[in-house]
Amino acid sequence: MIEELFRLKTPLINNGLISALRYPDSISVEKVNYEVDLSDLSKLIDQLILENVTGSNLDARLVECVHKTFKSLPAHILTDMRMWHWLCVIRYPNIPWLRWRGSIPVDPEDGFTVGTGKKHVPSLRFLGTSSINGHGRNTFSRLFFAAERMLENDHSDYTLVKKLFTSQELHLGLSDREFGLIPKINRILTAKLVELPDNKVRIAIRKLNSLGGSICLDLLSEEQLEQLIDLQGKEVA
Repeated sequence: MIEELFRLKTPLINNGLISALRYPDSISVEKVNYEVDLSDLSKLIDQLILENVTGSNLDARLVECVHKTFKSLPAHILTDMRMWHWLCVIRYPNIPWLRWRGSIPVDPEDGFTVGTGKKHVPSLRFLGTSSINGHGRNTFSRLFFAAERMLENDHSDYTLVKKLFTSQELHLGLSDREFGLIPKINRILTAKLVELPDNKVRIAIRKLNSLGGSICLDLLSEEQLEQLIDLQGKEVA
């Protein structure tokens, strides 16, 4: 059975999030008028919950299915955060909790409270915004857009994008900067930096960002970018 895709009529904001999670049926939604089959994604999520998969392991297990499910949608729908709000808050709210908290709270307010013995979950993990930064925070949109940028026109091999999500520092470094929109930079940085310690990833990203003011990174070939990153790596080491 094909499940229909919806979006909120009005984007959620922080002060309405707890109420929306408590009473999802009270939130006004509208159907997205494009064909999307959510059945594979729903089956996978049910399996992940059954297996009690948490943390970054969820990213690696979900990213391919999330991208394949939504890649046929037009850009104006994909960049509409109301759809991603619906996925996180109404359709699959357990996934943000399991990813960022490790367990599902009895009441949503507990999940946002510091000092409960569990990780505090930022509201952006359910919401996010329409900015580059915001796309990188919402639990589902971050997976989709990372895969979309990494794979470009080749949607067959998700190995590298799965590796990206083993380094939260690298993912955030890419999703927070304009050069993170360039597919070849995503691929090369992930291949070169993903296994490095966070502090070295942070330094390399900052150095590349500073060079962006004097070098048109998108005009460099992949070989030139690799040489540039290798040079930076020697400076960081």
